[in-house]
Amino acid sequence: MSKRLEEIARRKQALVEKAGRERAELASAWNKIYAPFDVTSFLVGITRRLKTYPILAAGLSSFLASGYISKLVKSSGKIFIFWRLARPFWAWWRRRRKS
Repeated sequence: MSKRLEEIARRKQALVEKAGRERAELASAWNKIYAPFDVTSFLVGITRRLKTYPILAAGLSSFLASGYISKLVKSSGKIFIFWRLARPFWAWWRRRRKS
């Protein structure tokens, strides 16, 4: 009787491990499929907002055409450069705080 229970427990453990591997594989596949849809749904949401509120669309287009966008892009470029410089320090700081 004990050998039979050990066999059942062994099979159960094997099935649990197999289910865990399959669950991880399925999650990985889902993330690969879902990522493009996530971006698409975001863009569709923006498009719907612009269709719903034409005043907002007109304001956005006039803002882009007025030349302010070039100033905004330049400043965001500087922030990006700063972040590239600060990122190694930030990673070091977080590792130090965790340990």
